[in-house]
Amino acid sequence: MSDRDFAQTLAKGLEVLACFEGGMPQLTLPEITRRSGLDRAVVRRLCLTLVRCGYLEEGEGGLRLAPRVLTLAGGFLGGLQVGRVVQPVLRHAAEELDMEVALATRDRLHAVYVDRAAPASARVTLGFGIGSALPLLHTAVGRMLLARSGPEVLDQALAARSPSPYTEATELDADRLRTAVETAREQGYAFARDEFELGAAGVAVPLGALGQVPFVLATTASVNAFDEPGRLERVLDVLRRSALAIGRLGAPR
Repeated sequence: MSDRDFAQTLAKGLEVLACFEGGMPQLTLPEITRRSGLDRAVVRRLCLTLVRCGYLEEGEGGLRLAPRVLTLAGGFLGGLQVGRVVQPVLRHAAEELDMEVALATRDRLHAVYVDRAAPASARVTLGFGIGSALPLLHTAVGRMLLARSGPEVLDQALAARSPSPYTEATELDADRLRTAVETAREQGYAFARDEFELGAAGVAVPLGALGQVPFVLATTASVNAFDEPGRLERVLDVLRRSALAIGRLGAPR
């Protein structure tokens, strides 16, 4: 894209909306200015415009996303046939495993949950929901997505990796991280434990692609959920069967 075709004002407005990523319920103008890196006067004009267009709304302590933003997500989820195809398969897998199961894709250098299901018996979850963003390098879902992406994406993720660990078990060495992604590609699944959250482990398998975007199915549970002999193999079997079922029913391809 040439600079002539790039709409800077629109891009800045999207940067303002992106400040609310990560579950930020409400932000003040100074907070948006700090997060976006934009000029304060520019932020004020953009926020007023987004309020008038219905994408932000004013609260007592600042600005928050308005319900209209859900219409954008609704179009994306509708294209994946989440309600008709994906959700029933996820619910069945979650009940069979007695574990949370999620569909995820990659958004730039993060893994993003597109849909999820939890078993009826679940009293406590790990807090991941639709729209949750996870690191690519330190989670099973992220490593499987990297394994299904081009080598340039892995290079970008390694170059942008944080020097600070999430936990005492977080792997920071670039060569070992690259090997972990290559191993996931070769064996057809990724497994990670304790690297993003202590006490949590994840498994992910490839599903399919919508256009050029890869998708994976994953489950996250406490680390002791995988201590039972044969448990990992059973989880992989259910996830792979679920991935095939979604593929046969038509979404995502």
